[in-house]
Amino acid sequence: MEESIQQLIAGEIGTVAADKPRLSDIREEWCWVKDGVEKILNDNPQYTYIPEDVYAACVNEQAQLWTTSEGFVVTCGELDQFSGDKTCLIWIAYAHELGTKLVVKHMEFFEQAATEAGYDRLEVRTAVPELGEYILKQGWRLDTAVYFREL
Repeated sequence: MEESIQQLIAGEIGTVAADKPRLSDIREEWCWVKDGVEKILNDNPQYTYIPEDVYAACVNEQAQLWTTSEGFVVTCGELDQFSGDKTCLIWIAYAHELGTKLVVKHMEFFEQAATEAGYDRLEVRTAVPELGEYILKQGWRLDTAVYFREL
């Protein structure tokens, strides 16, 4: 994974045309989406949700599942309690093949979808420093880094 992230940052992996993300029913896609969520959770044991939390959020319309032949994205909305700004959070992103620049391929789509849905911001969170470096080069800005210590 580290090598593909470094190739992504260096621009060594090309971008090819990708099919447009489509809003999907988690009930119909769960058999393969669950596997992707489990892989993400295995690689990121600090995440506190379980696959069934993702399923429940989508079923209860608190999150949206977007699929392509290359993987999936789960988005959800957040409201800033002080400013009232609405943020569209790209909560989970999974690609069948790492290093394929799906973030770049579909960013315009998600920016447009978030704008049309009335969001003020689009946000991505990652525990992978190299991915943070990459998205900063794509015009994103860093808002907050979270560091913690177990007590």
